[in-house]
Amino acid sequence: MRVKRTALVVGLLVLAIGFFSVALNNLFTRPASSSVVSKSGNYLIENVPVRGGLVPFDDLAYLRITDKRDSNAVFRSPLYPRNAVDMTTDETDAIVGIVWIDFYKRDQHFGIRVPEWKPHWLNSFISNTPYDIVGDD
Repeated sequence: MRVKRTALVVGLLVLAIGFFSVALNNLFTRPASSSVVSKSGNYLIENVPVRGGLVPFDDLAYLRITDKRDSNAVFRSPLYPRNAVDMTTDETDAIVGIVWIDFYKRDQHFGIRVPEWKPHWLNSFISNTPYDIVGDD
């Protein structure tokens, strides 16, 4: 009896981990709802919605920035409310980004200035790039 219960618990745990892994992979590969190319043409900036099984009630997204000179260099921001995003691009020698979110090219991190930004439990899984919350007074 104890062996069956242990096998059931292990089986449920494996299923849960499998569901989470598949759902997370789907978030990484899903198409962007909007995208722009930076002024230099070197960066593709995409707004990627994450609504689904892992985030059923929040309307969140992350920024995916791809260095077009190296398609393996893909940087994902933490989650932010989709209604807060403005895809107007900005680029200098030091940064590339959109309104509220800057990507610092040299040390490859995000500066998040989204008003009333709140951390989300999925940020540690989705964001593959360090980030700072800027101006959160």
